[in-house]
Amino acid sequence: MTQAYYIQGRRPGFLSSVARTAFLVVAAIGGLFMILASAAVALFVVAGIAVIGFLVFAFFWAKAKIAGKPFGPRAMMDAQLNQMRKDMEAQMGVNPASTSTGQGPVVDARRTPDGWSVDD
Repeated sequence: MTQAYYIQGRRPGFLSSVARTAFLVVAAIGGLFMILASAAVALFVVAGIAVIGFLVFAFFWAKAKIAGKPFGPRAMMDAQLNQMRKDMEAQMGVNPASTSTGQGPVVDARRTPDGWSVDD
């Protein structure tokens, strides 16, 4: 049977405890400094991205206003719908003034025993 021998280090003395504690305090302060420095760098990166995003938005907004075109997906969709409506009215020969009164087109309808009927 073999015997195991354990090598023991120095017994902790007062000076060793003070040195170990001082090292841990310095390491903790250094770690905290590294976290704060990383947070500051991240803050500047996020702020830079936000400023660049704002400048891009302002450029395209100003370009749309100068050109007189709609800006944004909703405004572009509304403009396309209005254009399609005008094109359809032009193709169908519908007078936009008559449809804007709320009356609608005039049809020839008559009452039958089965209900109302419209002749084509």
